[in-house]
Amino acid sequence: MHLAEYLFRRIHELGIRSIFGVPGDYNLKSLDYITPCGLNWVGNVNELNGGYAADGYARIKGIGAIMTTLGVGELSAINALAGACAELVPVIHIVGYPSTIVQKKGLPMHHTLADGDFRRFARMSAEISSAVIVLEDKSNATRLIDETIIECCRSSKPVYIGFPVDLVEAEVDSSPLEYPLGLERPSLNPTADEDYGVDLILGRIRAARNPIIIVESLAGKLHNLNTTRLFVESSGFPCFITPMAKGIIDETLINFRGLYVGKISEPTVFEQVLSSDLILVLGPRPTDFSTAGFKTDLPHIETIKFEPHRIQMQYQGILGLGMKAVLERLSNVLEKEQSRSVSTASTASTPPRKLGGTPDLHGTISPSSNSPQESVNGDEFIDFEGNILDKSQPLTQEWIWPRISSWLEEDDIISADIGTAAYGTIWTRYPRGAIPLTQFVWSSIGYAVGAAVGAALAAREDEKQSPGARCRRTICLTGDGSFQLTAQEVSTMVRRKLGIIIFIVCNEGYTIERIIHGMDAEYNNIQPWDFKLLPAVFQAAPNTARTYAVRTRAELNMLLDDPSFGPAEHYDENNPAPLRIVELYMDKYDASESLRGTIDSIQDKN
Repeated sequence: MHLAEYLFRRIHELGIRSIFGVPGDYNLKSLDYITPCGLNWVGNVNELNGGYAADGYARIKGIGAIMTTLGVGELSAINALAGACAELVPVIHIVGYPSTIVQKKGLPMHHTLADGDFRRFARMSAEISSAVIVLEDKSNATRLIDETIIECCRSSKPVYIGFPVDLVEAEVDSSPLEYPLGLERPSLNPTADEDYGVDLILGRIRAARNPIIIVESLAGKLHNLNTTRLFVESSGFPCFITPMAKGIIDETLINFRGLYVGKISEPTVFEQVLSSDLILVLGPRPTDFSTAGFKTDLPHIETIKFEPHRIQMQYQGILGLGMKAVLERLSNVLEKEQSRSVSTASTASTPPRKLGGTPDLHGTISPSSNSPQESVNGDEFIDFEGNILDKSQPLTQEWIWPRISSWLEEDDIISADIGTAAYGTIWTRYPRGAIPLTQFVWSSIGYAVGAAVGAALAAREDEKQSPGARCRRTICLTGDGSFQLTAQEVSTMVRRKLGIIIFIVCNEGYTIERIIHGMDAEYNNIQPWDFKLLPAVFQAAPNTARTYAVRTRAELNMLLDDPSFGPAEHYDENNPAPLRIVELYMDKYDASESLRGTIDSIQDKN
């Protein structure tokens, strides 16, 4: 078996079916092995977008892969891979290298600095990767590949595999493929220390009158997701999430209470957290944005922090125990005891932040008006409740995100760029199974477009592999400034027939930057684009793309209430769902109070 086939067979074993990236002269030979190994080459417009797509794909499938070429290709992707490292997203980065002979001779090759140093860029990637290898000899290549892939899965971070062109067809032993990779860390048998730790934690829980759970981002990483969900449901304790934990917990659960971000939380949420006497923090990973400037800790309340590989007890010190094993045992005990009843729906459900709408019985935000039913005159209409409303009322940040969130369906994938989109939607209640994709740590604008491509392909693959499974919509929420960074990836959406729904806030610039500094500064302005023309630019076939320009609340209501606009549809190769681009026009100075509050709270840390 050729070494390239071995590598791609291992990648296929992981459940990966699509490889992202851009072809280059040092990886062309290896690309020939992708299709025979049951994989699909996606092909991105540039490597940065390919990296974002691999990230989005990994967040749906569990792991992703991208191929680039030495120097010029890999450095174009490095920003996206740094984001994957910061956000703990496992991505395998395969980099095509010149031959081992060329490297040993130190020849001044193209795509290098012509000084014979072929490892310079690998050293750069080492800072943002869990493992870096450059294959040199076929004798140990399969072992190194296996070890690197295992490390990617266990660390939930990117890894780097340098693949010289003369090793692509190297003959290697294929027998290791007979044994699946051990991707999870070996589980240890319960020890006396674990028994002691579980008993200690149970004692604190039983002594508490009002224990609560706060879920943070690491609760959904490093194989802790299912265990976290089991514990939240089994315990029945009131559960809150931080912004980076959006999507980890089913927000329709009866014991889900809302978003906790310190003092800028919804007042009822903040009061409930303050009234607790024991806080169980699952997967803590505090950052400035997720904690409103590191202002969420409550040292006067007893706190137990469950980290992936240790547990911190406020008064008993640190226990060297794994979060997953301990939560599993706690879940079993609490479920059997049934010592605590779950609150009723009316008391358990805290409505999300009110942003220009009215919370309905399910805790979501309903728009201030329904679709127009009867025209009064050219500027007014009557809603279902008989209210006369001005249909020329403009869009605002306070209003659109709750309105769009109320339109979301179960299992939607929401790729939101950091900025008004991400900070607008986190305060709203998501439907069951919805998965948000965003970068609260790395915060690279433009991420959402590429990530949406990867996520949409992953969702399509899952649907094909499970006939009858619920089809999932992929929705991209972005701003005009963010979109301009990665707009070329709309070309890939057209090419791969991805029916992504893109909402673009058109407000002439960078809103977050305006709030931080330079409200009227020229550097926070951008050149407006006519986004409606993009499908034509990328030669979308007739009836495969639709565009909309929305300026008022009535117009957005009519669009979202139109059943033909955005239904979840099963993929049909001959009649795929169209790409949809929606321009949302609003004032350049408009921003939600939650966004202003978040930025104000972290300003003293900058």
